[in-house]
Amino acid sequence: MGSRLVVLALVIAAAAADWPQFRGPTGDGVAEGISLPEKWDAKTNLAWKAEIPGYGWSQPIILGDAIYLTTAVGTDLQKPKGFMAGVMEPQSMGKGPKQKPLDKTFRWQLVKLNRANGKVEWTKTAYEGKPKLPIHPSNSFATESPAADNQRIVAYFGNIGLLMAWDKSGKELWKKELPVGSMTADFGTGSSLVLFEGKVFVQNYTEEDATLSAWDAATGQELWTSHRPVGSAWSSPLIWKTKNRTDLVSSGRGLVIGYDPKTGKERWKLGNIQASFSSSPAATEDLLFVGNGGPGTNSPLYAIKAGAEGDISLKEGETSNAHVLWYKTGAGPGMPSPIAHGDYLYVLNTAGLNCFEAKTGKLMYKERLPKVKTLASCPFLANGKLYILDESGQMFVVKAGPEFEVLGVNTISDTFWSSPAVAGSDLLLRGLDGLYCIRGK
Repeated sequence: MGSRLVVLALVIAAAAADWPQFRGPTGDGVAEGISLPEKWDAKTNLAWKAEIPGYGWSQPIILGDAIYLTTAVGTDLQKPKGFMAGVMEPQSMGKGPKQKPLDKTFRWQLVKLNRANGKVEWTKTAYEGKPKLPIHPSNSFATESPAADNQRIVAYFGNIGLLMAWDKSGKELWKKELPVGSMTADFGTGSSLVLFEGKVFVQNYTEEDATLSAWDAATGQELWTSHRPVGSAWSSPLIWKTKNRTDLVSSGRGLVIGYDPKTGKERWKLGNIQASFSSSPAATEDLLFVGNGGPGTNSPLYAIKAGAEGDISLKEGETSNAHVLWYKTGAGPGMPSPIAHGDYLYVLNTAGLNCFEAKTGKLMYKERLPKVKTLASCPFLANGKLYILDESGQMFVVKAGPEFEVLGVNTISDTFWSSPAVAGSDLLLRGLDGLYCIRGK
């Protein structure tokens, strides 16, 4: 019995050592085996700060003793603006004349850092040239997060339509060109990769075409591509593991689809949705949660049962059916993706933090975080606590469960839209001015 416990402990420790893709090992923002300090700031429990060339909102990933992130570099590259500064630009929300791609040359890069001290070990340029799409003043040219396994790191640059893989030494393994299409209001791209069982999944939803594709992570061979009605989206796919099967869930304008990840065959679809998704799904073994908020939507939120088949769309006036457990309006998330864990679903929007009972949709609380600024990055949950980062660098630590309690607020002053990465005793926060490593004892 003792040896089995030792083996289990080693497995858990190994899993806790990595944060290999957007929102963590399972893409749901739930972290295991985490040991973070209770307090930090620029002088307390800050292990190091690394200056990263260029800019990007992509989340850093952690693989063993290495950190990888993507960035766009150029002498005339402008800093992404915070939310309010970006909104004031005429381009925001589709106002003003249609934008053109910048007539400037940039370099799209993958950077490897030493996890222990934050030193840059190497930088690889994936592409040097001009952007193919304009972007919103608050977006970046490197917003899609990379993904990795024990053999390789894969990055996707949606603005230039490049999918590329390197081994851990930085050697290029393969490179593929993907279509590039315009985005609503010239917001730019932002859907991150998913790497699962040797396959890389790429969501590329634009105004010209909308494809979800699977690629062999080892060779770059295209395995399948599924087309859907056109429309921009910035969400990322999710691998939903249930008792009887695994679905690849993808959210786009007006439509959420569950696929067989091996073949790309559509298993189910949920339509009639008044939203174009920026947030990604959340899931437990039994339920999937999808929704979105924002101007021009009714801020929908759905709970979908495992094992869905066919067209599961709600008819007018319905709030449930054989496959949709419950549906609410005015409850959908903003840019940050929700988190489902245990009996509860946690949803962030402009009003703050909402907690729902997962099986019923009952609102347990709706609370505004104290002095919160814009929420753009995705939260994570660890050790019974929610960690929520706002644009100004405040990270709210909130007790998980049906009662709202703020346990603490820690601040690093910078501008943050990138989602945190966390593994073991390390918390990585990527801001405009650098990458910060908070470290526990």
